[in-house]
Amino acid sequence: MAGPAAAALLELSNVTKRFGGVAALDGVTFSAAKGEILGIIGPNGAGKTTLLNCISGVYRLDGGDIRWQGASIAGMAPHRVARLGIGRTFQVVKPFQSMTVRENAAIGALFGSTEAHLPPRQAFERADEVLELVGLAHKSALPVTALTIPDRKRLEVARAVATNPRLLLLDEVMAGLNHVEIDEALEMVRAVHATGVTIVLIEHVMRVIVGVCDRAIVLHFGQVLAEGEPSKVLRDERVIEAYLGERYARQQRGG
Repeated sequence: MAGPAAAALLELSNVTKRFGGVAALDGVTFSAAKGEILGIIGPNGAGKTTLLNCISGVYRLDGGDIRWQGASIAGMAPHRVARLGIGRTFQVVKPFQSMTVRENAAIGALFGSTEAHLPPRQAFERADEVLELVGLAHKSALPVTALTIPDRKRLEVARAVATNPRLLLLDEVMAGLNHVEIDEALEMVRAVHATGVTIVLIEHVMRVIVGVCDRAIVLHFGQVLAEGEPSKVLRDERVIEAYLGERYARQQRGG
C-alpha cells in the first residue's frame, strides 16, 4: 500500500462547486497518491458524489483546480477525462438493459482510456478478463436483467475497469449489500487494486474504510473535516459528532 508521501496522481486545490447560493464543495484540498486506496466518508449531503462529479468532468468548478499527473483537468469534458485514465462508477447502476453482461463490459474497453480504446475483438477479450477479475465470468452470457443487485454493482465496476484506468473512482459500491456480499465486494476491490489501479472510494460502511483504505478523508458541509489513517480518523471526536455518532464510538470502545 502506498502512503501520501508517494507521487501524487491526483491533486485537488481549493475545489469549490456551488449550486445556486449553496456551496456543495467549499475549498476542498487533498491529493491521491499513486497506488493507494483513499476513502471518502461523511454524512449525506456532505458533497461526496459532487466531488467525484467534479473530478470526472460531469460538473465544472466554480473555484480551485484539479490536476492529473501535474496537468490541470478542470473544465475538461467527461470523455476526455476518461481517456486520460480516470474511470468511475455511479451510485445508481445503469447497465445497457438490452445487452448481455459481456457486451456491457466490452463497452468500457471500446470507449475507455486511450490505452483501452480497443477494436471489437480485443474489447471482448478485455471484457472476459475484467469479468473474471470481479467474479462475473460465469454469468457473462446472461442478459443484464437476470443479474441481482450485487452482481449489477460488480458489472458497474467491471465496465469501469475495462476502460483501463490508472485511477478508479468508486461511488458506494457496497451500498445495500449484506455482510457476506460486502466481504465479496471487498475482495473485488482488493483484486482490482492489485492490478496497479489507484482507487478513491466513497463508502458508508466503516469496515470497508478500515479494511482496505490507506487514508480516509471526511467531508462535512463541503469541507474537509479530517484526514489521515482510517482508524485514527474514526476516533476523531469531530468526526464522531458530525457523522458517526456516539453509538458507533461506544461500539468501538466496547461499551
